[in-house]
Amino acid sequence: MDLTGKIALVTGGGTGLGREVSLLLARHGADVAINYSRSAQEAAETAAQIRDLGRRALTVQADVGSVAEVERLVETVARELGGLDILVNNAGTTEFIPFSDLEAVTEEVWDRIMAVNVKGVFYCSRAAARVMRARGGGRIVNITSVSALRPGGSSIPYSVSKAAETMVTKCLALALAPTITVNAVAPGLMDTRWGRRWGEEGIQRAIAEAPLKKLPDLDDIAEAVLFLIRNDSMTGQTIVVDAGRVMH
Repeated sequence: MDLTGKIALVTGGGTGLGREVSLLLARHGADVAINYSRSAQEAAETAAQIRDLGRRALTVQADVGSVAEVERLVETVARELGGLDILVNNAGTTEFIPFSDLEAVTEEVWDRIMAVNVKGVFYCSRAAARVMRARGGGRIVNITSVSALRPGGSSIPYSVSKAAETMVTKCLALALAPTITVNAVAPGLMDTRWGRRWGEEGIQRAIAEAPLKKLPDLDDIAEAVLFLIRNDSMTGQTIVVDAGRVMH
């Protein structure tokens, strides 16, 4: 897919990896809608940077865990920008709970993490696919995690939710073929606001465990997203970008 003139929606697109992806897509010619939940100022700043690149930008607040809000989100993007060709499901949530603390994993924790990380991916993809199909096809890229591939990460519900998101990716790839491809990128621990909650000790441990002795660069992860958008021959696949930690 050539991104020139295409319309993209990046959920959680105002900060961290979402911002990196939004700006990269704009640099390659796409107009970008930025979804945010609470980070209105950061989303506005990202939109301003996209406009400075000569592309159109739109910010839309929505909780991707809500069907009604997702439907409104996609309808707004299609109406204001004229369609939708690319969806990057980047929005996610978690709770930092040690795996050994089973009692802290409440029903509320389970429900919120699964609502955003699993149901939200499905809801956004379903709504976007309606618009994409009417335009002849499109691309969906989900941001999962290496926690989907082995037990780890911030909590048991988070790891489970990301494993489920990987299967949602495969199921949607079958359901939406041949006109819409659905793939995923699984990053390792990143130098973002969420990643820094691991603290310096956790970050240094991740670096020590990685064969490349570093955290994955945000721009490299964003480039993997771009690769999957541009590729016409891959669907249902996950690319791991984690400096090699998942091999252990």
